[in-house]
Amino acid sequence: MKRIPLAAALLFVLLSHAFTQPSAPAPSEGFIRTADGVRLFYKVVGGGPETLVAVHGGPGNTLESIRADLEPLAQNRRVIYYDQRGGGRSDLFRDAERLHISKHIADLEAVRKHFGLEKMSLLGNSWGGLLISYYAAAHPDRVERLVLHSAAQPTLDLMRKFPGQLDGKIPAARRERFREVSSPRYWVESKDPRAVCREFFEFILPAYLSKPERASRFRGDVCSGSEEAVRYQQHVNMQIWRSLGEWNLLPSLAAVKAPVLVLHGRTDTIPLESSEAWAKGYPNARLLLFQDSGHLPHVEEPELFFPAVETFLKGGWPAQAKKQ
Repeated sequence: MKRIPLAAALLFVLLSHAFTQPSAPAPSEGFIRTADGVRLFYKVVGGGPETLVAVHGGPGNTLESIRADLEPLAQNRRVIYYDQRGGGRSDLFRDAERLHISKHIADLEAVRKHFGLEKMSLLGNSWGGLLISYYAAAHPDRVERLVLHSAAQPTLDLMRKFPGQLDGKIPAARRERFREVSSPRYWVESKDPRAVCREFFEFILPAYLSKPERASRFRGDVCSGSEEAVRYQQHVNMQIWRSLGEWNLLPSLAAVKAPVLVLHGRTDTIPLESSEAWAKGYPNARLLLFQDSGHLPHVEEPELFFPAVETFLKGGWPAQAKKQ
């Protein structure tokens, strides 16, 4: 019998292994057309029998602000991200009517229908946590599980406590400059809005962390999108917040029977009582506190964050999650 050279045999084994082992599908992207004709850009990462829809913060940010740092969630499932209307690669608007909260609720329903999901498991980051709660209150029968990831406040009264706490984390000598680059008009009139955006988040990021030196761990791109999208990012932010009016979402949460995991970093600029209110407002919710994190526990304590979210998405409760 003629022997196969050892090198050829090893090559054959390696090639066979490469062609027989399953690999994660490459990210896919495209556009969703909403009921009112708006194009929403989406990106799908990972694969598997489960699907998670991840909703970014802001308002006015893009999916790239969270996608890279939430990468571990796509190891065992398909994760769908999308740019909310008015930002990123989705259709851009400046007028209040097209940016109203009711449009964002309808957009999430368009995402569900586009991907043929009977129910959605949703993770909402910061503002995204408030948005998915608005969606859940409007469509409680379409929600499987909710993760409120450092969610924005459920009421305007709680929101009013936020600016002072953030301002207090900015060095006193730089607060005047921070207020300047926080102005939507400053972004609109700038010759280089992306540079303004980066400077703004250089202020914000350390303030969002329990330990500012961890800023280098953050991989998200909060200034992605076209120059026009970045230029009007804070204008869009302002218009969307205004659309909420004197909001208090808490009375609407009773209709939501799905399990809800509320995640909160102990030193978050958003007050703890806000997350406690979310956990009390939802009938089937638990609160998980991260003792060594601020607004970004997925960046500061990933070794705790991702196992906790995995446990929850698989149908259980993390051991440290408590009823309120």
